[in-house]
Amino acid sequence: MHVTKAKAALCLAVLPLAGCATLWGQSVGGAQTLKLGQTGHYGPVDLTPIAVDEDSRCPVGTQCIWAGQVRVKVLVEPAGANYAVFATLRRPMGVDGGTLLVEQVTPARTSTRQIPPSHYYFTIRYTAPAR
Repeated sequence: MHVTKAKAALCLAVLPLAGCATLWGQSVGGAQTLKLGQTGHYGPVDLTPIAVDEDSRCPVGTQCIWAGQVRVKVLVEPAGANYAVFATLRRPMGVDGGTLLVEQVTPARTSTRQIPPSHYYFTIRYTAPAR
């Protein structure tokens, strides 16, 4: 196979952008870490985590039969409307034509104390449909 210098240069220029594409489409705004009440801007939609609905994760330092889960209520604000969804940690869900994914929740849960709502942080990614 013969590759010209121009083709090689084009490949090298495009390579850093390859990480932006995902299985579902095009990542918009990358992953953002937000606290409750803080809005992330993801191109066509704004996403705001507004409440922790469930945090049943296995506490650090203990053994559990089930790893548990975190469900967060997220306000979705596309152009001209808004509504809320319940997103579960590491479970992609369809939202306004794209995919919402809560990638990480911090801090880790412990068996000795409750996490105050103001201490939660959510790493959220929104992927718009491929065009």
